[in-house]
Amino acid sequence: MVLTAEKSSIVASFVPASVREAVEASSSVPAGAGIVEVRMDRFGEAPDLRAIRRAFGGVALMATARSVAEGGAFSGGAEERRRLLGGAVDAGFDWVDVEFRSGLALLSDVPPERTVLSFHDVSGIPADLAGLLSAMEATRAAHVKIVATARESGDALKLLGLQQGSRSGRLSCFGMGEAGIATRALAPYLGARLAFGALRAGESTAPGQLPAADLHDVYGVSRPRRVESLFAIFGGVVSHSLSPAIHNACFEAYGLPALYVPFALRSLREEFRPLVAALDGLGLPLRGASVTVPFKEEAARETTPAGTGAVNTLLREGGAFSSANTDRIAIASFLPPPPPGGRALVLGAGGTARAALEALRSTGWATEVFSRTAARARVLAAETGAACLDALDPSARHDVVFNATPLGMREGDPLPCPEGMLGPGVLLIDAPYRPGGTELARTARRAGAAVRDGFDLLLAQAALQVALFTGRRTTVDELRSRLPERIRRPFEVK
Repeated sequence: MVLTAEKSSIVASFVPASVREAVEASSSVPAGAGIVEVRMDRFGEAPDLRAIRRAFGGVALMATARSVAEGGAFSGGAEERRRLLGGAVDAGFDWVDVEFRSGLALLSDVPPERTVLSFHDVSGIPADLAGLLSAMEATRAAHVKIVATARESGDALKLLGLQQGSRSGRLSCFGMGEAGIATRALAPYLGARLAFGALRAGESTAPGQLPAADLHDVYGVSRPRRVESLFAIFGGVVSHSLSPAIHNACFEAYGLPALYVPFALRSLREEFRPLVAALDGLGLPLRGASVTVPFKEEAARETTPAGTGAVNTLLREGGAFSSANTDRIAIASFLPPPPPGGRALVLGAGGTARAALEALRSTGWATEVFSRTAARARVLAAETGAACLDALDPSARHDVVFNATPLGMREGDPLPCPEGMLGPGVLLIDAPYRPGGTELARTARRAGAAVRDGFDLLLAQAALQVALFTGRRTTVDELRSRLPERIRRPFEVK
């Protein structure tokens, strides 16, 4: 089955606090956005809707006053909402969002051909999705929007199933939250006519919302991109991942009808097989996947025959999955030959730490491991031949320090090792990555250490994954050049 999302319109959403802020945002509309949603629920003043309309010129505008009950901040009464949304219609806004639960009376005030009838459940998945859809589609609203909170992949699949099953051409259904991210990319390929994204990166208007620019550039929404199969990244947290941008750019460069999407899971062991079967049923068969924390060791047991250790790549061959670990090869490519008496320290005890220890041992390094989870560190040390440290000594000399913990992914994370362990002659390999670099990487550079950061490691292992996914060789430089500059530049920190 060949699917496309070119008939979907991208809605770039933002929540201004003032008319001035709304007007200034008119210069930030990303390419590919067909509609801009002006969320009016946080205005601190009576909005000049005509001034906002003029500022956006010919861009289609949607007016929304999202209630507190549905995840917004509008706390006014029915009459205030009527005046606000009615004023938007009079000012020339093209679309008005009407909440099904609290705003049905507005349907008589707004032309149905300009109405988006919406329902948002911030607590989970409604018990009767089909009944909800039937009741909403019984109105004359041009668009019906159902958004619910996904806690796991099973919730996401319920929403995608509802989207695929709708035949009216009016439904746009997707999920909020980390586990809902995949639905935002996939719903347009299953018939959703509206795809909501943040007007500006880092300013989402709902949990799990992707930037509108990513919907267009990375996931092919609103343009003629053909999709016959899926690849994915599986992790506990996937919203930060650059892997979709990297792999989707490669699929497009090679003219392959595949799409790469992020799936947040609670348990890979419990969710993987049902997810694969459900995607087959949706006409989106999963052909391969990247695996990130905390599932690299679980993933090894999903292969046929079941394996051990840690893997970061799954490949489907018929009905079975095989595995590979491109982390290990990428890490080994960063390592210099060990000097006499040279020692390497790995921080962490998960799948990435295991790959680092295996890469270090394979290239002749004497290895030590430390983790705040001491029991796991002892098991990992015994299985890989490393020495296990009970504590970190700031005065101890290590030629290589590998951070395989998640510390650094969030601003304010503590350093995973004492600053005194970093300095001239030390190579730091830092697996986490974030815009602007991690505090550990910045500290190491200031101290004079050599640094290979998480962005370097991501590209190195991704180049190897691309070859496994597509059968075509690529280079780190090619991967880097295919990324949009707006995505690439914040991570190019030296």
